[in-house]
Amino acid sequence: MKKEVRPLIYTLIVLVILIAAYPTYLFVSKTMTEIKIERMLVESEYDQDISKKETVFESKTGRYVLEIKYTNEPDYIYNYEIVEDHVLTTVYDQHHVEVTGSVQHELK
Repeated sequence: MKKEVRPLIYTLIVLVILIAAYPTYLFVSKTMTEIKIERMLVESEYDQDISKKETVFESKTGRYVLEIKYTNEPDYIYNYEIVEDHVLTTVYDQHHVEVTGSVQHELK
């Protein structure tokens, strides 16, 4: 093999590895977020009131968010996300306005 071709082949191999690593990183990040938040939901006994649950990728923050609707609070959507190993709880009403103050299913 010629010496001019080797750097090109090495560059292509590294590029393929990097391209393959990104979807794997996203999958692992999503799975870890779901596991951590669901464990905390079980510990807080909030898992019994869930009517709808969906994991969404927030492109603004680059993190996965677990969106949950509870049967006893159908007008609120709870967003749980992991920020520096802590769970951040954000609650929105049906008009997508953030609810401030005390909420029933806040994870700490």
